[in-house]
Amino acid sequence: MKNFFRKLAYKTQKFMIGRYGIDQLWRALLIFYLISIVITNIVYRFSKVAYIALSICSFVIIAFAIFRVFSKNIEMRRNENMNWLKFTNKIKLNFKLQKDKWSQRKTHKFVKCSKCQKVLRLPKHKGKINVDCPHCHNNFIVNTGKKI
Repeated sequence: MKNFFRKLAYKTQKFMIGRYGIDQLWRALLIFYLISIVITNIVYRFSKVAYIALSICSFVIIAFAIFRVFSKNIEMRRNENMNWLKFTNKIKLNFKLQKDKWSQRKTHKFVKCSKCQKVLRLPKHKGKINVDCPHCHNNFIVNTGKKI
């Protein structure tokens, strides 16, 4: 029995040579597929037309995910994954910024540079301070609150 699984693993590896395989976008598509299946089953009780439409959408999602795994156009799949990662990293950075703003709200003030719109962290209660943006070197004045 061990020999059978060894041969199966070897044949699978040999088959996947030159194909793209699994990445983060595939995992996200799989999660979207599972969520859409759950929603589809919930909607089934209310509307048969919506059920069919959501079933088709679910099928398209999983078909695209499987197509990506077995695709031999590796460069195109890599670009799709890079675009997905850029998109998700923007969202993650935004949540991290909001978390930092909340946890440091008593000691720091967060302001945007008027020129490049980057968020800068300044100490609170220093009065009016002259700020030089480290990204674009724009110089502006910010009131951080009364000195203690």
